[in-house]
Amino acid sequence: MITHHHDHDHDEIGAGPHTHLKSVGIDIGSSTSHLMFSELRIGYPSIHHRRPEILERRVIARSGIVLTPFLEDWNIDAEPLRELIDATFCQARLSREEVDTGAVVITGEAARRDNARKIAELFSREAGRFVCVTAGPTLETIMAAHGSGAVTKSREEGLTLLNIDLGGGTTKVSLIEKGRIQGTTALNIGARLIAYDGSGTLTRVEKAGRRFLEDLGSRLRIGDRVNGEVLSRLAERMARLLYDVIGGARPPWDDLFLTLPMGELPVVDGLLFSGGVSEYVYGREKRVFGDLGPHLGREVRREAGERGFRLFDATEGIRATVIGASQYTVQLSGETIFLPDGVRLPIRNLRVFVVRVTWESPVAEKTAGAIRATLKGLDPEVRGAPFVLLFSSPPFVGYGAAQELAEGIRRVLSPMSREERPQMLVFEQNVGRVIGEVLAPELNIPCVDEVSLSELDFIDIGERVDGEGFVPVVVKSLAFGV
Repeated sequence: MITHHHDHDHDEIGAGPHTHLKSVGIDIGSSTSHLMFSELRIGYPSIHHRRPEILERRVIARSGIVLTPFLEDWNIDAEPLRELIDATFCQARLSREEVDTGAVVITGEAARRDNARKIAELFSREAGRFVCVTAGPTLETIMAAHGSGAVTKSREEGLTLLNIDLGGGTTKVSLIEKGRIQGTTALNIGARLIAYDGSGTLTRVEKAGRRFLEDLGSRLRIGDRVNGEVLSRLAERMARLLYDVIGGARPPWDDLFLTLPMGELPVVDGLLFSGGVSEYVYGREKRVFGDLGPHLGREVRREAGERGFRLFDATEGIRATVIGASQYTVQLSGETIFLPDGVRLPIRNLRVFVVRVTWESPVAEKTAGAIRATLKGLDPEVRGAPFVLLFSSPPFVGYGAAQELAEGIRRVLSPMSREERPQMLVFEQNVGRVIGEVLAPELNIPCVDEVSLSELDFIDIGERVDGEGFVPVVVKSLAFGV
C-alpha cells in the first residue's frame, strides 16, 4: 500500500497507482558537504511487480558544495551546516513540513567523529520519516557505486566494471558484474590527507598522509611549506599504489586498507570514477582547494591509461550520493509472521543487511557461513546500531529445509549478546513463523516474511493492527539520481 499524495495515473512508465514524494538528501563527508531536494514518483513498473519502485526522479534544488566544517577538537561544527540547509530550503521554496522523506548520510572521516550520530539526528528533525545513516566505508562504497551510475550501466549493458570513488579521506572501490556488486574495499588514499593554505603552508596532515610523506622520504610537518613537486610526487605515489593493491599487490603498510581487500579481480570492461577527485579525473573542475585534488585526479587518469583501462563517464561525480529516500508501506500477513510476547513496537530505522542463502545441503552449515560473512562486513561505525538480517533465498522447498535454516541461524546468533544481535529477522519466503517458533526457546526474536529488500533499505516496524493479523512495515530505500 503506497502512502502520501495518491494519484491513479497510468502511462508508459508504470502501471497502477503511484505517488509523488518530496525527498531531501543531505551528505556530510570528509571534505565536503551538500544537499539536494528531489521529487520522486513511486509506483509499479507493471501489474506483475509486487514491490513499488522509483519510476522518475526530478531534482528541485541543489545546494552549493562547502568544505565540511570541523571544530578545533575535530568534531563537526553543526552551525554552518544548519545555515546551508536553511538556505537550500529557501532556494527550493519548501518548508520542512512539505518534505515527505529523506536521508542524512555522514561518510568518511566525518563518520568517525565523536558527534557524528548526534549531527545526523539533528538534521533529520523527524526520525520516523528520515533515514539517519552514519556510513562506514562498506556502505559508502555501495552508495557510490549506485550514485555514480555504475550499477545501472553494468546491469543494462552486461558489463563488469570497477567504480572508484576518490574522496578527501578515503578511496572506495567496488567490483560490479551485470548490475550486482560482487566485492568492495576501501583504502586510506585521498585528496585531503594533507591540506595547505594560500601561501603553501601545511595546515593538515592526517595519519595516512604522514605515511605517504614518509614513504617519499619527506619529513614535512604542519607549518612547513610544501611545493608543487612534492604534491605531484605524493599524487603519483597514491595513484600507482591504488592500482597496484586493487590488482592484488601486497600493501606497503598494514593499515592502508580500511576494509578487507577484494582479492584477485576478473578482467573488467572499464572504470567509472565518483567522489570529489573524480571532477578532476573527468576535467570538470579546474579550481584548487588547498589539497591534492588536481594532482591526484590527473595521476589517477594517467595511470589508468598506462595500464590499459577503458574509462566510462559517470552520471554523477562529487554528487554521487543519495538524493533522498523513497518511502512506502507493505502490509504483512499475520499467518506466517512470528511476534514473540513482550516485543516492543514500533521499531524505527532498522538498517537492512542481506544474507544470501540457498536450500542446498548442508543448509544449516551454509546458512551459518553466510551469516558470519555478512556480520563480518559490518563497519565499526555501525556496530551497536539497530539492524535486521534479510534472508534472500530461492522459493521455499519445505518444512525440513526451514528447520535447517533455523539451525544455521541459531548457531551464529545464540553465542552473541542481545546487544549484538539483529532486532528482527526478515525472509523473502513465507517461513517467518516456522523459523521464529524453532528459534523461540533460545532466541525470542521477531520474524516477518514475504518482503523484498536490499542493502540500501531501512525499515520501520509498526504496531500490530487491532483486530487484524499483520503489522505495517515502512520501507525506506536510499534513492540516487540516476
